Amino acid sequence: MSYTALYRKFRPDEFEDVKGQDAIVRTLKNQINADRIGHAYLFCGTRGTGKTTVAKIFAKAVNCEHPVDGSPCGECAMCKSIAAGTSMNVIEIDAASNNGVENIRDIREQVQFLSSQTIFVGFLIVGNCRIRAVQLHPHVAFDIINIG
Repeated sequence: MSYTALYRKFRPDEFEDVKGQDAIVRTLKNQINADRIGHAYLFCGTRGTGKTTVAKIFAKAVNCEHPVDGSPCGECAMCKSIAAGTSMNVIEIDAASNNGVENIRDIREQVQFLSSQTIFVGFLIVGNCRIRAVQLHPHVAFDIINIG
């Protein structure tokens, strides 16, 4: 039997379940509703404030086929593949273990492939990282950099 950390087991799946980040959630939902998605988002703050959670929900909502009031529906194929971690176009990268030049080259190589299913290609770069090291390809619609 494998152990699952509580924060992973009970991580919110939609914006309505996120607590304590009302202003951020409202801003992101308004951008999705207005169809005005920025090219990059930087989530920063202390440990445990919901940076990765909000970034994952946002990546899902941006690519959702039928968003409900700015939140992902959770029912479409895109929502399910992103939630399962099987989407080829929303990639979570741990910056702590991917901090070398070769790792950055690999990331840039992945970006060469256009989105096959999603509306936007997104990279969730989780952890402390050097933002200058990641220079994304012009076809990448947005990247989410989470510094924590």
